[in-house]
Amino acid sequence: MSHQSKAFYPQAAKRLLLAVVNQAIFDVLENNEEAKAAEQWLLSRGFDTYVALLDCDPKVFRPA
Repeated sequence: MSHQSKAFYPQAAKRLLLAVVNQAIFDVLENNEEAKAAEQWLLSRGFDTYVALLDCDPKVFRPA
């Protein structure tokens, strides 16, 4: 039986965001069916909002 915690773990949320971003970048690079949507999301204000909410360093996700 699994246990569901009501606690919020910021580090886990940041790692999950990083995994989602990695998948989106992979989709763009592979130019698969999700490439256009992934590219639009990565360039969106919604993405910037997630980065800000999780207090992530935006430099990690933006080109130098």
